[in-house]
Amino acid sequence: MGRFVREVPASSTSVTCRALRGSTVGAVLAGSVVLAMIATVSATASRSAVAQEIDTARLTLIDQDFAIEPDGTIRLVYELSGVVDDALDFVPDAPVAEPEASLPPASDPTPTDTLPEPVVAAPVEPSVQLTMEITNYAPIVDPADVRSFVGSDVDPDAFVAAVDGVAITDVRERATVGDDGIVTIQLEVDTDVADSIEERLKFDRPGLYPIRIQLLTGDPADDTVVATAGTIIQRLPGPGEPSPPPPIDLSVVTVTPAPGPDADPDEIEDSNEQLADGIDLAATLGSPVTLEVPPPLVAARAATPEGEAQLAEALAGDELVALPTPPLDVSSAAAAGRGDTFARLLSAGQDVLTAAVPTTPSRRDVWITTDALSAAGAQQLRDLGVRFIVMPRALYRDTVDTTLPATDQFVEAELPDGDTLPLLLVNPLSTQLTSGAADEILADSTAVEWAVETIAELLAAQADDDRGTSTPPERSIVISTPTLRAPDPRLLVGLDGLAATTPSVRFSPASTLIGATSVQRAGGAAVTVQLPEVAGPSLTERVALLESTALTMVSAASMLPDDDPRPVEWAAELDALISTAYSDEEVGAVLAELDAEATALTDAVRLPEPFTFTLTGRTGTIEIRLGNTSDEELQVLVQLDSSKVRFPDGDRVVTLRPNDETSVTVPVEARSNGTSSIDLVVSTPAGGPIEEPVTLTSRVTGFTGLGYLLTAGLILVLLSWWLTHWRSRRRDAALEDGRDRHPSTGKVSSDAL
Repeated sequence: MGRFVREVPASSTSVTCRALRGSTVGAVLAGSVVLAMIATVSATASRSAVAQEIDTARLTLIDQDFAIEPDGTIRLVYELSGVVDDALDFVPDAPVAEPEASLPPASDPTPTDTLPEPVVAAPVEPSVQLTMEITNYAPIVDPADVRSFVGSDVDPDAFVAAVDGVAITDVRERATVGDDGIVTIQLEVDTDVADSIEERLKFDRPGLYPIRIQLLTGDPADDTVVATAGTIIQRLPGPGEPSPPPPIDLSVVTVTPAPGPDADPDEIEDSNEQLADGIDLAATLGSPVTLEVPPPLVAARAATPEGEAQLAEALAGDELVALPTPPLDVSSAAAAGRGDTFARLLSAGQDVLTAAVPTTPSRRDVWITTDALSAAGAQQLRDLGVRFIVMPRALYRDTVDTTLPATDQFVEAELPDGDTLPLLLVNPLSTQLTSGAADEILADSTAVEWAVETIAELLAAQADDDRGTSTPPERSIVISTPTLRAPDPRLLVGLDGLAATTPSVRFSPASTLIGATSVQRAGGAAVTVQLPEVAGPSLTERVALLESTALTMVSAASMLPDDDPRPVEWAAELDALISTAYSDEEVGAVLAELDAEATALTDAVRLPEPFTFTLTGRTGTIEIRLGNTSDEELQVLVQLDSSKVRFPDGDRVVTLRPNDETSVTVPVEARSNGTSSIDLVVSTPAGGPIEEPVTLTSRVTGFTGLGYLLTAGLILVLLSWWLTHWRSRRRDAALEDGRDRHPSTGKVSSDAL
């Protein structure tokens, strides 16, 4: 196929060299250059000889703008490398000046008007003419064709149906040679929507256009091609043309696994390395990153002012995903009826993240699951503010369905209450972002070339799927790695920089995808999926053990002073043991230790042996001696119970002195005479048992209250009888005395004497 060539004078376009985006990209590019091309060749070297010397030259794309507006400008930046053997004269030899004429001696002055003319050095013409030819081809229709058009080793036969082309002569005017000898060529070519201006490339309609760049020696009419490269340019719609589809959102997520409670040093180091990788990625990438990291690890890094400042700087503009602390599988918690515990631990973890990095939001909008998720677990997340779930493709295949849905739109996961929760799979693009995969890609391409392929494939697939659709769906891409570890930043930096040059693709935090992603539909209905009914390890037996031990520890804690730190520590340990990071064996061992601590407190209390006491009256006291064999004060609850003896003071909390006996004086009131039993119960203040009750015996020998009453009644009866008898005798005596006296004198008669 003949070349579509229009010569553009070198002076018609500026040759400014722009700084490369990102330190990582710069490092990659710097390492890609093999030789600097400095010096000249003989003016007599033949064109064929030059071609033979530079047949291994390579054009490597290091920067470009992906999209152009109608009548916009294409910007391409290439590195020229390879075994060129100084053939291209990018730094020609210095001009050679003619020898200066001899001047007469100073003693023989010469008039100034007779001085010889200064000699001007003649420029050294480059021995080889260089031409850069730029050709655009018909827009891409099939996404599978994208990779045929990008890179330094493209197949020239892949380029068919040329649209237009221009040629730039004297490429040296557009090249810069760095101190390291790297030759950088920057091309800027104006475009047009019609074939009207000779120096412009025609892009008459929107689309993804393959671009072929060729470096030639000599006149463009000959076919001596030194190097060939390809890329893709997107021409955006202009006024009056069909509107573009919604932009594709790209969201980078990374997950750092929490080390287990009994993790060995290697596991802890691995978790910290993964955390560091995620933080470094966030610091390197200009776009937002969503990080799911264990709150304790973040808190440890922020423990110093320097660490806190470093985290704040590295995570500026990013977001953190709230996690429970300690870790708790939501599906396991829901199945065990411990949703309230999960909610409390989730809030605790979110508080830790906020305290460690207050400038970076800790969000509940998104949940990145690394383990199987049950429907009940998903409902629990929904109730706590989660708006959608991100799931790796392998996990979905193993736990939900072997048929994978599209990864750029939501499916709806059905919940037990009849509602749904959106679910989005990690995109297959993530398989290319491991360190090993990135190494292989960068061995043959630059990060920019990979980014061109990636964006072009996404847009071509979008156009292919939307063809014939009146309302294109909104699409989002979750980018990570298959294991959700931090992606390799080398490729993502290139993708980030290129995405900034087109409105069709944008990087966004994961929390925003819920408002920018459509739900997949089939037959007019939303695609729904069934999450498993059961997921995660069972916590049923563990919860029962924890609840039992919690009662024991609460009881033991009531024996201690209010300022004792152990109850708080015990509660924290019990909270941690619900974590699914522990095995059942590990939980059992810790519970045994806690139970032993509680038992040690109760075993330190000594109750008296059974004894008998005597009450000789209605009231009295008894003395109870309680021992404490521990080295600390202990509080106990003393309770006495009897059917014939009352205890006016009721139950009493008594403080026992350490390593001593404490006497407890108890007031008593007898209800009746006789012998009766009294139950002495000593327990923890919370009511937990300490020892079996001790039976005491009471013997009452004095009056009871009824005896006093009967005695008083008898006395009253006797007094009443005596008084009545006395009055009767006096009355009788008075009557007798009145009968014997003389009525007129009142004297007693002699007969009465």
